[in-house]
Amino acid sequence: MNKKSIYVYISATLALLVPAPGRFACGILLVLELNVLMFVGTLLRSAVKQLNLVHLGTILLISMLVAFTMLMRQCIALVVPAAALQLGFVMYLPTVSSFLIGYIFGDESLSLHQAMARNMTHVFFYSIFALFFFLMRDILGFGTITFVTSRGIVEKVLFNSSRITLMTFFASIPGALVCTAVILMLYVFIVAKFKIIENAERSDD
Repeated sequence: MNKKSIYVYISATLALLVPAPGRFACGILLVLELNVLMFVGTLLRSAVKQLNLVHLGTILLISMLVAFTMLMRQCIALVVPAAALQLGFVMYLPTVSSFLIGYIFGDESLSLHQAMARNMTHVFFYSIFALFFFLMRDILGFGTITFVTSRGIVEKVLFNSSRITLMTFFASIPGALVCTAVILMLYVFIVAKFKIIENAERSDD
């Protein structure tokens, strides 16, 4: 992970994850939304370029992504009403996030296949980070793990977090900031270890 990626992860986390409810089920839906928007946005960006509408590209693309987000929110409201109510305005944050827009409006010289591969790879790794973030907050802050099922949100209680005052801190926004720092340090540490191993293998060759 280079410095640019770290800065993108930090800004995206502060804008997208910290304001969201600290439930793993909500995280699953937000990550799903982000992946779908990245895929659709990359396709739309390519279509805009092919139709020579670059001068209207930004407004047109954001407008279509907002419309697609509204459609997704309605679908979630029909299937999992409780989750849609919990997420509220947070569902619109991925649409205008620097993470999504930054990668969609990337290198215009890339073909659709190249742009799709690059964008989906970035969003995949961020999705792993985001899901771990929500899982950590759910367990530490509420003592539960929540899932999205056809019956709605299902909660598996691991322990009573209300008996441990310190644990409830992680359910708050300051707690989310602490989780962000801890997970990001762990993520960078693991990636650095893999790079050391990779460099060692190359030197041996």
